[in-house]
Amino acid sequence: MSDLHAGARRLNVSLVAADRKVWQGTAEMIVARTTEGDTGVLPGHQPILSILLPSVVSIRGTEQGTLEAVVSGGFLSVARDDVSVLAESVLLPSEIDLAAAQQLAAEARSSEHSEDKATRDQADADLRFAEAQLRVAGHAPAGTH
Repeated sequence: MSDLHAGARRLNVSLVAADRKVWQGTAEMIVARTTEGDTGVLPGHQPILSILLPSVVSIRGTEQGTLEAVVSGGFLSVARDDVSVLAESVLLPSEIDLAAAQQLAAEARSSEHSEDKATRDQADADLRFAEAQLRVAGHAPAGTH
């Protein structure tokens, strides 16, 4: 490791699900999809609190390289160099059940055109969550969200 890299500022990252702390460590950058669009966070980022969409959160520059996790939605909090990703559900690549993700996607697609707005909104969220899982598992269909 170079002296420049050793002294570089890093983010302190916590990835937390409702029922467990999924991952904690340092990273160079976080990329997450919020209601405002894709948000990249580097050390020194301005403080934010954003709503996460069901999507993939990419934690780059960890000691293990890049870590991808699927979140069901939640919040992204940035204060100084501390970043918290808080979600109801978080799945690491090893935790993804490919058959269950494909089933969720199929069920969501069948409800996409419901006349009930709440049903359509839930179908959209379920489809985003399923497609994020399929992407991280290496089985992303064309035209994903």
